[in-house]
Amino acid sequence: MTVKFLIQLIAIASMTCTLSYANLGEVDDTDLENPMIEKGKAALQQEDWSTAIAAFEQALENLSGSADLQNFLGYAYRKSGDLGKALEHYKIALEINPNHKGALEYLGEAYITLGDLKSAKIQLEQLKHLCSPIPCEELKALQQAITHAAQ
Repeated sequence: MTVKFLIQLIAIASMTCTLSYANLGEVDDTDLENPMIEKGKAALQQEDWSTAIAAFEQALENLSGSADLQNFLGYAYRKSGDLGKALEHYKIALEINPNHKGALEYLGEAYITLGDLKSAKIQLEQLKHLCSPIPCEELKALQQAITHAAQ
């Protein structure tokens, strides 16, 4: 191996680590250990939207500044059929963390449900920017949902 090759390899690895960190946004895993969040996440797995909403709303009393919690709540509301509340919580999540990939994906999916492909594509463009050069799962999922909706 040449020195030039090793320097290029280190530069690429360094850039990849920086991009990965930047894509995560500010996440405090200790917040996600809250018992109400755990209860809400378990309810999501069971598709018990009302229990999930109640648990996440209770967790909001102490964690209103958590983008992840706002995103979970938006997801539960969207799946329960309350798109207005879902949009509200996705937008709060994005106010807290504009680079929250999950909220961008789910907000795009909510717009698709509302028949607003133009707004969904705006979320897709933001994900393309965040998930570059390596596409992330949120980008792939929203891209697939938009393609399916456009057919």
